[in-house]
Amino acid sequence: MTGEVINPDPDQPDVVFPTGDETGPQWPSTDTGDPAFPPRTPARRSNTTPSGGSPVAGGVSFVDDKFVTSAFLQGTTHLDALGHAWYGDEIYNGFPADSTEATKTFETSLLGTDGRDALPDSGDAEDLTPVSETQGLAKAAVSNPADAGIFGRAVLLDVGRHLDVADENDRLPLGYGITYDDLQATADAQGTEIRERDLLVVRTGAVERTRDPDAEWAPLNEPGLAFSEEVVEWIAERDIPYIGADNLAVEKVVQVIDGATYVIPLHGAFLRNLGVYLNEILWLDDLAAACADDGIYEFLLAGAPLNVERASGAPINPVAVKATDGKAPTDGQGSAR
Repeated sequence: MTGEVINPDPDQPDVVFPTGDETGPQWPSTDTGDPAFPPRTPARRSNTTPSGGSPVAGGVSFVDDKFVTSAFLQGTTHLDALGHAWYGDEIYNGFPADSTEATKTFETSLLGTDGRDALPDSGDAEDLTPVSETQGLAKAAVSNPADAGIFGRAVLLDVGRHLDVADENDRLPLGYGITYDDLQATADAQGTEIRERDLLVVRTGAVERTRDPDAEWAPLNEPGLAFSEEVVEWIAERDIPYIGADNLAVEKVVQVIDGATYVIPLHGAFLRNLGVYLNEILWLDDLAAACADDGIYEFLLAGAPLNVERASGAPINPVAVKATDGKAPTDGQGSAR
């Protein structure tokens, strides 16, 4: 959550999003850091107590901390709430779209900013102002999966490792759209069965590029799932409740469908229509290596996002618990994975 910003232009370190007139930074970039959909960025935390800690009666001292910059709830590994994205006048379950802007008033004002848009603000940086009123999701917020948790049999489809278009590091190229046939070919190559209500995890190799100074990364042109009726129907028929991936959007962000350009069309199909949770920016390198070692691509996946009231998404730290065939390498300390 507090990593380095990826910036494609060293001469403009404060600008992380390409400008419309092409004078700003232009992706792709070989800069390294922690991925986030621009202009979301990793946050910064700092101590709020003096050097040496704060002493209290009895001799105990403690250190405290807080975020000192904006902390984007979807600026790191996170789960999308079902009300995060929609089309038309309704979100998931037929709730009205304006339910995503429900107002809540607080008795005590706190200093903050009232910026709302996920796009760059124009003009100077916002001044701190008293905040006593906020907008948020009245329905389909992230508190629902936070309360219940997400856990079950999960299956990794390591598309990056099994498609011929991948590079020597088993990473799909920029701009690649993963098709229904690609998913099926990967499952067949792994000998993996996708069962009803499985949790589906897809590896592309995209996030690994953000740690490699020799690899190009472009947030809006990462490889990801491509929209097709076959993919949507396959997910619906198996009642898949969750899809996680190692990229910013699970799907390819910008897609051309029947000659028209769409942005995140599968968010509409999965979140709004099917109620499928999307888990983005997963680190899958270690899990994928373990699966490739022993050929076991199924595991228990468990996690719960932070319970942030009325939020459209929140950080999550899922854990995979995987069996091995007894032949997998140890971690160097004498214990198997």
